[in-house]
Amino acid sequence: MHWIDWTVVAIFLLSMILVGVYFSKKAGENVDSFFVSGRSLKWYVAGASMIATSFAADTPLWVGALVRKFGVHAVWQYWAPLIGSALGVVLFARMWRRSAVVTDNEILELRYSGKSAMTLRGISAGIGALVLCPLIIGWVAKAMVTISQEALGLGGMAPLNMAGFDVTPDMIATIVVMGCALMLCAFSGLYGVVYTDFVQFIIATGGAFLLAWLSIKEVGGLSAMYEQLSTNEGWLGKDMNLAPSITTDLGQGAGTGAMSIWNVIGYFGILWWGVALSGGYQAQRILACKDTRHASNAMLMHTIVYYAIISLPWVIVALASVIVFPDMGEAGDDAAYPRMILHILPIGLRGVMIAAMIAAFISTMSTLFNWGSSYMVNDLYRRFIHPEASDHHYVTVARILTIVVAIAGGVISFFADDIQQLLSIFFVVGSGAAVVGVVRWLWWRINAVGELAAFVVNYVVAVLLLFGGDIFGLGHPLFDPMMSSLLNLPEGMSFTNEYDLLGARMLFMTLVGLITVVVVSLLTQPTEISRLKEFVMRTRIFVPGWRRVTNEIPGYVSAHPVGQVLLDWALVVATVCSLLFALNNIVRTEPLITAALFALFIVLLVIVLKRTKRECPVDDAKEISEDN
Repeated sequence: MHWIDWTVVAIFLLSMILVGVYFSKKAGENVDSFFVSGRSLKWYVAGASMIATSFAADTPLWVGALVRKFGVHAVWQYWAPLIGSALGVVLFARMWRRSAVVTDNEILELRYSGKSAMTLRGISAGIGALVLCPLIIGWVAKAMVTISQEALGLGGMAPLNMAGFDVTPDMIATIVVMGCALMLCAFSGLYGVVYTDFVQFIIATGGAFLLAWLSIKEVGGLSAMYEQLSTNEGWLGKDMNLAPSITTDLGQGAGTGAMSIWNVIGYFGILWWGVALSGGYQAQRILACKDTRHASNAMLMHTIVYYAIISLPWVIVALASVIVFPDMGEAGDDAAYPRMILHILPIGLRGVMIAAMIAAFISTMSTLFNWGSSYMVNDLYRRFIHPEASDHHYVTVARILTIVVAIAGGVISFFADDIQQLLSIFFVVGSGAAVVGVVRWLWWRINAVGELAAFVVNYVVAVLLLFGGDIFGLGHPLFDPMMSSLLNLPEGMSFTNEYDLLGARMLFMTLVGLITVVVVSLLTQPTEISRLKEFVMRTRIFVPGWRRVTNEIPGYVSAHPVGQVLLDWALVVATVCSLLFALNNIVRTEPLITAALFALFIVLLVIVLKRTKRECPVDDAKEISEDN
């Protein structure tokens, strides 16, 4: 890094803090301003913010490592959730916006009744703010440490002793950047976060494509790159196949680049459920949109760009890095992307690209800080501790609790081994929670007691499944012998940590969550019918699964007929996949296929936009917000 590069990075960090100061007054008006931007966002601002938040600094590192280890087909770990994101476009984004709540946890007291609903909301918010949100912060911060080591040149430097702890320079750099994100979020709330996200999206996307273009030039062009890679016998992805390679030979997937049949089930059958729900920080953006149409189009923009477009430059850089750096040594494949930045880019542009990666990091961090504090303030503090305080008081508390969320994420990052470890834990724990979240919308009979039981069982079983041996000193997690015997696993293969069985662990947790929530709900009293009717009228949910309630609402007309939703869902999936395959066929130097797929994408996109315009009147969500 030249001093010019450092100057570019410093100017960028300072500008982010100044943006936070600029929006501080507007964000401090009330809780709605701080957490949902006064429900004033247009689709392109909200969509860009979702994209910038979703691809954090860890994402190009993770995608690059998948390509280097296994080939392009392994990136389906990243692409598979587009199935759920498409459903979010045509269903959940619209229902969220109609609900007019402040956080996705608040929906629990709109959907359920009684003390059990209050308890569920409080526990869900606490776990979200103090476990799930910091877990995501942890793996994103882990990526920033790698960037600091490789791109900023701080790796291998002697640690400094601070208050009795050895702190390395790369950790200090990560803390400094996290501090900038924290100040941006604490000052400006969601206003500053989304508008800086918009700028950061442009910088990060432009930087990614610039690096991809220069990487292609570095290896002699697309044709030369394709020829060198397709004849590279030492690389598992030499067939350059876009379709996922599948194996039924357990234990061989990680060694051959193929995806085990269990992981196919996990990625394509389970992982996208949670994405479809569009909860968390995505719900926060959706709820901040002007109306239902803006919410749906924002989610559509996110789905197309995040899954089909922005991944292309990461894949290209990773492919070029296989030629330029065939062996990353102790640094590992995660470090290939930042190393390519230093190798490819000239002075000045390095600083721009590092600033782009820091932009991606800050956009995600600031979102997570704001999201976590929204749970703690809106769903815990204001709901249970101090319900009658002033807006100024709540905003002050939100700024303080933002720091708490940041510290929790930093602690997780410090103790984690790598990004994939945290992702795997998140996938397993999230599977049980996702199925419960889905059935909440599918069937009126699910109640708060059932969700509470499933919530507790999910986390207890997940901890015992993943960490039982470490906690109780038994030598292996508690479920390992039983599940290994049930699946007839080869000797030496562990159900609890074998990578090829990640999907099996996800399926196990899904079944545990589903059985628990259904059984307990049926054994306890249903939710009050008056509360269910209010929920149905607010969201205008589909009739199947809710007929017991909709029959008591004279003249009820759903905004989401099942046939319409299924057709819209298929159209959006086809739209995104046509562009995804079109762009990735560029790498395979197949211009005719690329052109045909791109033409199909344009046609499908026009159809989707027209259907959205017809199905989402512009005043739909506005009327609901005003009534409530």
